[in-house]
Amino acid sequence: MTPQTIIQSLQSILGPDKAMEAEYVKTGCHVRAEAELQQMAAVAEAMLKHECFLESLTALDLVESFDLVYFFASYRYLCRTVVHASLAKGVAAPSISHIYPAADWFEREVFEMFGITFTGHPNLKNLILPEDADFHPLLKDFVASS
Repeated sequence: MTPQTIIQSLQSILGPDKAMEAEYVKTGCHVRAEAELQQMAAVAEAMLKHECFLESLTALDLVESFDLVYFFASYRYLCRTVVHASLAKGVAAPSISHIYPAADWFEREVFEMFGITFTGHPNLKNLILPEDADFHPLLKDFVASS
């Protein structure tokens, strides 16, 4: 398997202009893709088929919306892929924890820190903050008090 194999596979799901080779030296990834939320389960299935694991999942608060960022990697083929999915504020993202069990904690962390909910998640609750915490510390509008 090569990065080109992953690109072709992702292009068949996302479209020809949505997956491309990335400059590893600059980005730390061999492949970059942009997905719609409803495509993430198919993307995760394709990455699993290519023997990639879910390295991490995080989010970026872009003030008006979120960018969910999924990192997939393979030790066997030395390939790292980043997939971005735009998410409107107040909209839930589909969970991929049924495909990648590791997503369970990643999605919980994103829920806790950004307030993003994941539909279909089996146990969406805080990891670190108290259960009754009513704030999300990685949001741009979060104000820390001393």
